[in-house]
Amino acid sequence: MLIGLATWEAIPEVAVNCEAETVMRIPKPEWEGTDQHRGAKDLSRYLVHLTRSEDDLISILRSGRIEARNAFGVGRNFSVAHRWHYSVCLTEIPLQDLRRMTKKRPWGIAFDKERLRTKFDAQPVWYLRDPSTQLEAVHGAMRSASGTAKADIWSLTPFIESVRSFGSIAPNDWRHEREWRVTGDLEFEFNDIALLVLDDGGKPEFLDDIPIGIPVTTPGDLTVRWSGGYSRTWDDAMDGMLDRFQENFVPVEQSGAVWDQEEARWFSMVEVLDEESAMDEIFGDLREDVRESIVRHLADSAGWCRTYDLDHASD
Repeated sequence: MLIGLATWEAIPEVAVNCEAETVMRIPKPEWEGTDQHRGAKDLSRYLVHLTRSEDDLISILRSGRIEARNAFGVGRNFSVAHRWHYSVCLTEIPLQDLRRMTKKRPWGIAFDKERLRTKFDAQPVWYLRDPSTQLEAVHGAMRSASGTAKADIWSLTPFIESVRSFGSIAPNDWRHEREWRVTGDLEFEFNDIALLVLDDGGKPEFLDDIPIGIPVTTPGDLTVRWSGGYSRTWDDAMDGMLDRFQENFVPVEQSGAVWDQEEARWFSMVEVLDEESAMDEIFGDLREDVRESIVRHLADSAGWCRTYDLDHASD
């Protein structure tokens, strides 16, 4: 299993070249524990949604959506509330133990647990023994609400499952999955992604088609292979690139140049570059989608002047 760290802030920034792959040595990432209990091997700060194939993962990344295709929870068979039970399932099994879950689903995407709780109302599944007083109370509340789709109980039932031991007539025990759920489709942005979980076999080619750079590593190994060139999240990386451009170039309209109306051009003491030349000078060969994203955030300008040239124009 390979794990790509999209938010590993301790790694130094590398050259932005989305066609290249950079290899460096870094300390082992903090896969174990949470902010409250650092290093606790039985706890995890991540929630992972696992998929059956590489194509499924590619589809999720390209669409920015994990579809809630199935109904889960003790209330899913009540027709009045069936639609509320369609959910996205995730596991909080620590990453170092995730192999026991990846035999049939070796690909996946991981998110910070607290981010999902805050942004998507993710909740852990509550497993109630069948039979039990607690489960009977839930069934009673569901029967009372069987004619009301907006009853409060239906906000709970997607996160409740009954547990019957493997020695029973109809065993049903999935507690080992340590499951969490998000009701409805989980529509995320790239900066919501914490990690990618990839099947063994090296760096998949599809990483070159993702519009952000993602570092990829193997658990227990200190080698990080970068697909692309960003060492932070998409938003932070974009902000950094914009800052870098704006530190090196100023719009010609703000450079002190004079507009020659007769010649229909700017008269400047320093060289004026077009946008493409200025981009190439700062970043080199960028993928087209990354280049377009940067351009959309730049001020409209008829040209760009180097800040260095302006600072030394009187020399």
